[in-house]
Amino acid sequence: MVAVLDRERASLVALPFKKRGKSALKISDFILALSLDLKWGPPDKVRALLAEAEREGLVSVQGEMVHASKEASEAEIPVGFKPAAEEAIFERAVKMITSKTGMSRKEVISLINERQDALQRLVEVDVVALLVARELGLDVSDMAKEAYQELIRTARPKETG
Repeated sequence: MVAVLDRERASLVALPFKKRGKSALKISDFILALSLDLKWGPPDKVRALLAEAEREGLVSVQGEMVHASKEASEAEIPVGFKPAAEEAIFERAVKMITSKTGMSRKEVISLINERQDALQRLVEVDVVALLVARELGLDVSDMAKEAYQELIRTARPKETG
């Protein structure tokens, strides 16, 4: 499963470069491509992916530019590639809040953003969405368990050599 996730991450990171036919992009263009074009997740989530991709050697960041590594440049993107729903918890929390409270999506996202700002952006947006849902009296226990498992999975130190 890890190899599949690694290939998917390489494809996800490579996609903005491939779509524009470039090996280097402005950081803002990379973030917009994944956040708005692919609707993969909010900009904060894409920034976290970018930082992870840099640590993993998929990209290098120099000044305001992101450069694709050889691995990212050569990544084969399957026809019809759709990235895994990394934002699934966030999206599901937003949908739950809108359906249970009658608030609009825009209102909910605004509330989540305000709460994240109040937390000085130290907490992932997925978790903030769950906090907001919980504060509104909604049961988020299943999604909280998923978020915890994802945290544990991504927090494990990488094995070396």
